[in-house]
Order: sequence, then C-alpha cells, then structure tokens
Amino acid sequence: MNFGFIDPWHQFLPRETGHVISLMGSGGKTSLLLDFAEVYRERQVPVILTTTTRCEPLPGVEAFSFPELGDVDQDKLPSVFFLHDGLTSDGKWAGLLPEIVGKLGQLNPSRNILVEVDGAANLPLKLHRRDEPVWPTWNSLAIIVMGTAAVGSQAGEILHRFGRVDWPPLLDLKSWTVWEWDHSLKLLLEPGGYLSRVPEGVPCVLALTGMGEQPDSIGLFDFVGRAMEDPRLPLTMFCDLAPEKSVIRTAFNEESGEE
Repeated sequence: MNFGFIDPWHQFLPRETGHVISLMGSGGKTSLLLDFAEVYRERQVPVILTTTTRCEPLPGVEAFSFPELGDVDQDKLPSVFFLHDGLTSDGKWAGLLPEIVGKLGQLNPSRNILVEVDGAANLPLKLHRRDEPVWPTWNSLAIIVMGTAAVGSQAGEILHRFGRVDWPPLLDLKSWTVWEWDHSLKLLLEPGGYLSRVPEGVPCVLALTGMGEQPDSIGLFDFVGRAMEDPRLPLTMFCDLAPEKSVIRTAFNEESGEE
C-alpha cells in the first residue's frame, strides 16, 4: 500500500464549531487532546476539554466544575478550559455524564468539545471492559489511540487489565509473551476490539503514538497498510508526542484515490 500525507496534519479536524471530538484507547490520549486544543487555539477556535470517566488534573489548564459554570461570565471564560464534575476521592477530576457531553456542543455553539472517553493507566494498550468506552450521546469524530511502543515488549507489561479481562482473540497470551504487530491488529480490528467499540456511523481516525520508541518501521507500515484496508479507517496519524512540540503526520491510502 502506498501512503500520501495530508498537509496540514490536522486537516481532518472539523473547522466549524459545536462539534464533539472523542478520544478513546491508550498510549497518549491526554497529550493528543492538548495538541488538538493547541491547533484550535491557533485557529482562534475556543474549546472545552472534558472526560466521561475521570482523569488527572492537567497542569496549566484552568478548570471548572459543571455546576459552577453557570455562575461564570461566559465572555470571561478562557479560550481553553477543562470541565469536570468535581474531584474524586483519589484527587482526580470526575467525568461528566455522556448526555451532558453530547449536548455541550449545542449549549456552547462557539466552541468545540474535546473529550476523553476511557482510561488506560498510562500504558500503551488496554483491554476494554464491557462498559467502556463511555461515549457522549453525540459524537462528530472518534480518534482511536494506540501506542506502538508496546510491540517488542512483554504483554503483561504493556496491556492494561492483562489477566483481569478475558478477550477470546488474545486468550493464548502469557504475561511473558512478546507483543507483536499481529496482536495490535487483532486488538484494533477483531470484534470487541477498539474499532468495534466506536458507535455506528461515527467517522474514525487511527492515531498511533510512540513513534520515537518504535524502531521497526517495516512492521509499522505493514500494520498500517492492513489496518487501513478497513474502510472505517481512511486516515492514520503517526504521532511522536512531546510536552514542548509534538511531531505528527497524517497518512491516507493513495491507492484509494481519495484524500
């Protein structure tokens, strides 16, 4: 498969406001969330960051709880802020109800909504429970995030909930099994895997993180070629995420004749 690259890499992001863009998966959702927010800041499009589960407080990002938002002068809100439902007992931000997040775009038509819909305990890959991800009731776009640094490591070290969630396509895995690209492909494409958990009809983009930690470029591009044979995955982001400046490129399949 031959790849072309779109320029700029974020050309696929909705340019109008009022959209809900959801990030699921593992290996860098929060960093990517902030990169998307920066893209919109440069376009002078204000955004709300939020979650439907829970997350660590984000340094440098002003936050409001949903109940107190109504008491804030809307004209004085920062262009980027985090909206949560209070603090949990372990000091994390509690997530908003899916129906609230689904309506945020309508309630804030001059902003876009960027939302994390599951957690992965800072590991590059995960097994989902049946109640995950927690999707907003309305989504404009789903970003499926997977960490490529997992390939070449032992399964028990890189897979969140290994040994606690049974999933038939990976039942033969042992904690010491070396994770391969074929394992990642199953996790992405098999029933019950990442892609099947995106609500029907929601456009998807695959985001592969950890490029600087994965030396197997041949295996990587073979994996991407096989993944993008699925018509639901027209684009793949190659992400080397960093607090200062992330390096991101977005590929499309030239053989499809579409960009």
